[in-house]
Amino acid sequence: MEKIMMDVIDLAVKAGEMVLCDSGFKVDSKGTKENYVTSTDIKVQEYLRRELSKILPGSYFMGEEGDLPSEDDRLRGSDTWVWIVDPIDGTANYARGLENSVVSIALMRSGTVVMGVVRHPYLDMTFYAYEGRGAFMNGERIHVSDRDLEHSMLATAWSAYNKARAPECFRITEKLYYICEDIRRTGTAAFELCMLAKGAIDIYFEINLAPWDYAAASRIVKEAGGYTMSLDGDLDLYASGPAIAGNTLANAEYVKKVAEEEIRRR
Repeated sequence: MEKIMMDVIDLAVKAGEMVLCDSGFKVDSKGTKENYVTSTDIKVQEYLRRELSKILPGSYFMGEEGDLPSEDDRLRGSDTWVWIVDPIDGTANYARGLENSVVSIALMRSGTVVMGVVRHPYLDMTFYAYEGRGAFMNGERIHVSDRDLEHSMLATAWSAYNKARAPECFRITEKLYYICEDIRRTGTAAFELCMLAKGAIDIYFEINLAPWDYAAASRIVKEAGGYTMSLDGDLDLYASGPAIAGNTLANAEYVKKVAEEEIRRR
C-alpha cells in the first residue's frame, strides 16, 4: 500500500502541473450555469483514469466527469478496488483564475476509502493518508485542532448548483455563525476538509456533495483524528448527499443536529 501511495502522490503532482499549465482551456456548463466543466477537467481525468489503471489493473474508476453508480451497481458491497477522482475540485475557481483548486484521488474497497491524496498545485501542498497510518501534508504529520465549538471556524457553501436548497443552508449557517468564531467558503470542498485535518478549520457542512468531492479528504480527516458523517450515518460513497465533518465527535454531532433541524423545516 505504501508503494501505491507514493505512485498516486506522484500522479497527483503531475496532474496538478497539468492544471497549472493548461492555459488554453475551454469552459462549458453542465446542468446549471453555476456548474462549470473545462477541457482541463476532461484531460486530467482521462490521464488519471489511464495511469491509475496501470497501478491497479482491473480496478474500477469513478470520476466527476461521468455518472454515479446506481444503487444496484455491481460495486456496492463488492471488494472491487475503486478509484474515486475529482480532476479539479474547484472548477469555478479555476475557470475564473481564482487560484484555489485541487486534484483529489481516493482508493476505495468494500465501501471504505483506504487511501486519499489531495494536491493543491498553486500552494504546493500535498495531503495524503492511508488507513491506520496517519495523515500528512508534504511529509509532515498533521492533526485536527482541539478547539471547542465556541472557538471553531466553519467551512461551508450554499448549494450553488441547486439554489432552491439555499434557504436551508442559510439557516444552518446563521445558527452556527452565532455560536462559532467565523465562516470560510473557498469553493473547494476537498481543500476545506484538508484544512480541517490540518487544524485550520474545525467544523464543516455542505448540504449536497458527491463522493468525489469528499472521498479522498474524508480518509485524511479520519487519519488526522477528525470525524466525518452524513445525516444518516457514514458518508455514502455511491451517492450525493449532506456532508459533515468536525475536529471532535461532539462538534460534528452538533453540526449534524443543527442541519437536521433546519432540513426538516423544508
